[in-house]
Amino acid sequence: MRKKVLGVLLIMISAISIGALAGTVRAAKTEQEQETEASVDDTVYCVGSVSKVYVTLTVMQLVDQGKVKLDAPVTDYLPDFKMADERYKDITVRMLMNHTSGLMGTSAESIFLLNDTEGGRGEAVLKNLANQRLKADPGAYAAYCNDGYDLLQLIVERVTGMEYSAYVEKYVAKPLGADSIGTGLSLYGSKRLTNVYQNGVSYGKEYCTALGAGGIYSTARDTCEFGSAFFPGDHRLLSEQSKREMNALSVTSPYQTYGLGWDMVTLPQYEEAGVKLVAKGGDTGGQHTALVVAPEQQISVCVTTSGGSSGLNSAMAKALMNIVLEEQGITVEEVKVPVAKLEPSVPGEYQKYAGYYSTTEGLVEITFPEMKYMLVRYLAETTSEEYFAYSDLGFVRVKGDVTSWNVKQDVNFFAVSMEEKDGKVYLVNECSDYNRGLLRSMSTCLDGEKMEVNPVSEKALAAWKAREELVYENFSEKYSSEEYLHPNCRLMVLDNLGYVLCDGLDGQLRIVDEDHLESFTTIPDDANRDQKDIWVDKAGNLHSTTGLAFQPRSVNENFTAQVTEVHLSTGHAAWYNIDDSLANSCITIGRPENSAVYVYDRFGEVLYSSQMVDYHSSIPLPKGGYIVFAGEDGGVVKIDHETMN
Repeated sequence: MRKKVLGVLLIMISAISIGALAGTVRAAKTEQEQETEASVDDTVYCVGSVSKVYVTLTVMQLVDQGKVKLDAPVTDYLPDFKMADERYKDITVRMLMNHTSGLMGTSAESIFLLNDTEGGRGEAVLKNLANQRLKADPGAYAAYCNDGYDLLQLIVERVTGMEYSAYVEKYVAKPLGADSIGTGLSLYGSKRLTNVYQNGVSYGKEYCTALGAGGIYSTARDTCEFGSAFFPGDHRLLSEQSKREMNALSVTSPYQTYGLGWDMVTLPQYEEAGVKLVAKGGDTGGQHTALVVAPEQQISVCVTTSGGSSGLNSAMAKALMNIVLEEQGITVEEVKVPVAKLEPSVPGEYQKYAGYYSTTEGLVEITFPEMKYMLVRYLAETTSEEYFAYSDLGFVRVKGDVTSWNVKQDVNFFAVSMEEKDGKVYLVNECSDYNRGLLRSMSTCLDGEKMEVNPVSEKALAAWKAREELVYENFSEKYSSEEYLHPNCRLMVLDNLGYVLCDGLDGQLRIVDEDHLESFTTIPDDANRDQKDIWVDKAGNLHSTTGLAFQPRSVNENFTAQVTEVHLSTGHAAWYNIDDSLANSCITIGRPENSAVYVYDRFGEVLYSSQMVDYHSSIPLPKGGYIVFAGEDGGVVKIDHETMN
């Protein structure tokens, strides 16, 4: 029987929308409250990876109709799906839904666009995957994977003969009576879409082209309405069997809680209170969403923001969930943080765990100074350190003076232990986060893998060392891509180990030869998401299996007063180093509609972009900075150099 929504809570605080649907009567709202609520509810956000629940649901609709089988090979529905790894034939539809496919991760080319969108990404993903290998046997373990959900989108389109946007409108939005649910294609140009910001500057509308993995748009209210379709007895979208299938734990890892599409289908804190919770978070470059549903209690909560994070939104959504549960007489107990018994020394057998680790936080070095404590150094552009005391709960992060042993456990509990499996050493993290006072959560995950020495030839090592001083700039992206907000990549060679740290491409890769790097980690958890291999072409450009390409800044021409026009080329942006003769001067430009100009300071920070909502016609040229022109074949940017005082 269709549930009746009796209460709706909507709040707006600084570009944030919160929606909650529950079978709970609330006080009648004043006319002014209703007007405020309506304006808030009208704002549409990209829900990011919450879209994965949508595309999973659409495939499950086809399962209900007998048109798709969950455990059938993906190739049954996508015969043109091929990879440079024969194991791809073993990937099933279910494996795409629970992240166990073994696919490397994410095809990143033009995934987030500013004030622009395009279709056909599914076909582009197929093309990109054709040259990739798998990082693991299909079904071996779960590691979050965006490409799998873009393949699910393609399955919907191939089986139904409909474009995904049209399918969502007819078979998801319409049955729900949700007029805001759509994709970046169907809602392109809508004034209801929120703006996105970088460093307080508005860049207008953001469009995610990965429709299956992250391209659904909706208001907070309509996202809640979508969540309510998982309530028992609600048959608007799915059968009870398909809802049970999606909401059941679908992986065997002790560290993961994946269902089909959902990030979380079990949470001890709620299970102890007798509440089954399903949840999914989503992040784009500038928008963030959390959807939390308690099906049996008929509660659906969504928090969407422009800025922030899905983690913070999830904490707020659960806090709201708890308020409504209390109205139903259900109390969810606060998580109790463990208190460790700290020891002033480390057992000698732990010395073997000293070394470098590839982690989700980047390259980490672990040492045990005089075997008194564990020192963790995070090696990035700015090196930071943390101290861990040996305890009955593993190595627990402490604050204070470790040399005099005047320490105490960090208020945000963080413990690290080591796990050995199949000759590998992994880091296990257990941590809590109070989320700014909203709701304390606890989580445990595999987060790192010890890097053993990778023997490489002197020739290969010298080739990568020669690239270490270079700065690489993305040149392959579409003019509207968000990649131009953070376009740089740098390499750091770990010559004593035979690896390269790729800052800007997020990873530590093993040297194969003088022109090839490959991912090497085998972490059976989400820490192994978004892997990639890299190669260098004859021109010295870096290419990633994610679909991105970078050229060394050293090949840039100087931008001088003699440059009065720039001819644009699709797929190859024109980069210039700003000549000192133009330092602190300005230019004005005339450019085609399908183009963009970015100016960066000497540190690579964006000072100007034609994508900014309030950009000025006069463009500043900082000393030691850079400028890039991106567009399409045939386009020309005309440049006028303003007279310098």
